[in-house]
Amino acid sequence: MSKRTLGLEHVHLTQGLPIMWIVMLMVAVYFLVHYMFASLTAHATALLPVFLVAVMAVPDMPLKLVAMLLCYTSGLSCLLTPYASGPSAIYYGSGYISRLDFWRLGAIFGLIFLAALMLVGVPYLNWFLSLT
Repeated sequence: MSKRTLGLEHVHLTQGLPIMWIVMLMVAVYFLVHYMFASLTAHATALLPVFLVAVMAVPDMPLKLVAMLLCYTSGLSCLLTPYASGPSAIYYGSGYISRLDFWRLGAIFGLIFLAALMLVGVPYLNWFLSLT
C-alpha cells in the first residue's frame, strides 16, 4: 500500500474540522506515540517525515507552524521515559527514581508539557509566524 493510498483511506477522519484542531490533533498524536519508540532519534526518523507529508495533504495547513510544533515536541519528550534520551538513562540509572515513578511522572509531566504547548505555544507561534 503506497503512502498516497494510506493517506486517502483516512482522510475522512479530519474532514470538516477547523485547521487548528487538525494541527493540535497531529501534534498530540506525534507526541503521545513517542512512548512506543526506544529513542528520540528513532521516533523522529520514523515519524517526522510521515507526519509532514500527511499535513502537506491538508489544504490551507500552516506547514511552518506544524513543522515547528512537531520538532518542539521532540525536545519536550526527551525525559518522559527511562530510555528516551541519554540524560533520561542517567537519571533512571542513578537509582533516585524508581521505574514506576519514572513512568508515572513522565506521563504526568508529558500531559502538562503537551497542554502548555497547545495552550500557550500554538497561539504564540501562530502570532509569531504571522509577523514574518
